[in-house]
Amino acid sequence: MRKRIYLAGGLFNAGERLHNLYIEKHLNALGYEIVLPQREAKRFLLNGHFDVSAIVRDCQRWCTDHAVVFVGCIDGADADSGTCVEYGMAVTSTGGAVVYRTDFRTDERSELGVNAMLRGPGSMFVYEPCFFTELEQVDKFYSSLALRIHQAIEALPPMTKGT
Repeated sequence: MRKRIYLAGGLFNAGERLHNLYIEKHLNALGYEIVLPQREAKRFLLNGHFDVSAIVRDCQRWCTDHAVVFVGCIDGADADSGTCVEYGMAVTSTGGAVVYRTDFRTDERSELGVNAMLRGPGSMFVYEPCFFTELEQVDKFYSSLALRIHQAIEALPPMTKGT
C-alpha cells in the first residue's frame, strides 16, 4: 500500500500552487499518494462559491487520520495560518508531522524564520533552501526536497508514518 501524505501549505496564488504540484510530482515518484488541498477544495465549489465549512471539515478529516502523514510547507515571513492550524490538529491527533522550509531566510540554530511551536514533539523539520535561478534546476531541487521529506517521514514514530 502506498503511503498517503496530506500536503499542507499556501495554495492561493500561482506560485504556491505550482510549488505544490512540483512537490507532489516528486513525492509521487518516491511512491507516495498525495492529498493536495488545492485539488480537494474544488469538490466544495458550488455555484461559484466555496462551502468553507465543508472544506474545514475535510481538512480536519485528513489531518487527524492516522493513515495519513501530515507534511506542511512553512515558507515565508510567517507560516501560512491555515497550515499552522492543520499542523496542530495533526500533531495532537497522530503524534507527529513533517514541516519543511525552502525559504533561505532561515537559521536552523534559532527561531529565525521558523516559529518554535512548529518544532513540537513528534515533529520532523526539513530545511532545503531554494537557490535555483534557472528552469533547468527546478526538477533537481524538487527531487532533493522530496527525498529529504521522505527521510523525515521514515524517521517519524511508527504510528505517524501513514502505514
